[in-house]
Amino acid sequence: MMVTLVLIALALAGCAQAAPIPAPAPTLTAGAALTYIARIEGAPSSARAVIVVENGRFDAYVCSLNDAFNLTTARWYKGQLDASGALQATSNDGVEFKGRVQDGRFSGSIVNTQKQNLAFAGEMVPADGKSGLYRGVGKYNGEDVIVGAVLSPDGTFAATAQKKDKFEFVSPVANQPISVAVDTLGVKIGIGEQIQVKRVTTLQGPQIF
Repeated sequence: MMVTLVLIALALAGCAQAAPIPAPAPTLTAGAALTYIARIEGAPSSARAVIVVENGRFDAYVCSLNDAFNLTTARWYKGQLDASGALQATSNDGVEFKGRVQDGRFSGSIVNTQKQNLAFAGEMVPADGKSGLYRGVGKYNGEDVIVGAVLSPDGTFAATAQKKDKFEFVSPVANQPISVAVDTLGVKIGIGEQIQVKRVTTLQGPQIF
């Protein structure tokens, strides 16, 4: 973990013993990946914005179980946080995603393809639970698909199955995972196809995309 060390030395007359060094305080960009999940105002009840942050990098995802919302708003984002924890990204079709991670909170806004401005706000989720961002790849009707899912601490589930390199989605997606294991969900898409998705616990090393 990257930390900032502040060394305080007290020079006291007639005393050669240095004062104890205080414990280091963690910084925003230090350490293992942290996940934040937010509700989206004015969106379907299943809609969530999720972000995974590690060492100044982020992967973010917006999705729901509502087909119309997903067509205009569900997108993936990658990038860097600035020094204040702020981020800004735009999808290839112009969906704008802005936010800030600060003091255990995640908030911001999305401007979708219909130019609707949707605010979101949420908080960090426990790293040792099942809540978080999940993703995986598979095939449906011979086409490559990227499946993303969000499992919130309250049990709310949302997912999309997006055709690779297209803003097209497989429908329907089951409204609950059909299997839950350690860091893995089974997501049912279309007519009975099951795709395994894995929880994102690090942004280091090889990534699916």
